[in-house]
Amino acid sequence: MRLGTLLLTAALALPAQTPRPLPWMAAPPLPWKTAELTPLPVPPRALPTQTYFALTLHLSKDGALRITDDAGLVRLRTGLPGRPLKVWRDWGIPVADPYAPLGFPGRTPLMRGIGGLPVGAPDFRPALEGLFWVLDDDEKRITLIHPAASRLVYLPLPGESGLDLVFRPDRLEVRELRSLAGGGQDTVCWSIPWLALLPQFIHLGQENPNNRPSGTAMVPYPKESAGF
Repeated sequence: MRLGTLLLTAALALPAQTPRPLPWMAAPPLPWKTAELTPLPVPPRALPTQTYFALTLHLSKDGALRITDDAGLVRLRTGLPGRPLKVWRDWGIPVADPYAPLGFPGRTPLMRGIGGLPVGAPDFRPALEGLFWVLDDDEKRITLIHPAASRLVYLPLPGESGLDLVFRPDRLEVRELRSLAGGGQDTVCWSIPWLALLPQFIHLGQENPNNRPSGTAMVPYPKESAGF
């Protein structure tokens, strides 16, 4: 038997390999509900510029993301599902320049566990300190990153395009600006209570040992480099 025929026969005898779904494609759907349009809340307060940050997040225009600590060690390196379209931090603070290095704390409210979350409080947003929210150009999901724990989750979104987020005390809103056939525009709104996202927040709060710095015996931890 010729070698090529032998290899082909062996390959056909192997069980078919089922491709693994992309992590953002496997994210479970969320219980979004249509909501009434109400006035926008007061713009969220920004963090003081003199705040000390133990971690720095670097985001590129093609969606490459890297997190380093204050010693220059790489804590997380990953890629987003698409190119960043809109970016927020913490409790809904818009990021004007997402490609500039952004500082994040090394400890956050989510790391205290469910007992430390303001479950019964009228405003849940303080628990969101230290999070990074990215809407990519596909507009099918939010990539939610917790730099302090080197973890991320994907939040599937309703709507199609022209989306925006509104961070309210008790819920997260998604608004879609639609163009009408006869001209003009209309806004559609969906919402989800923060408490419905508790499983995602609990997951984000658990420090991920797999995303710890790794290296060799001679170089125990990788240093930050010029590229991603």
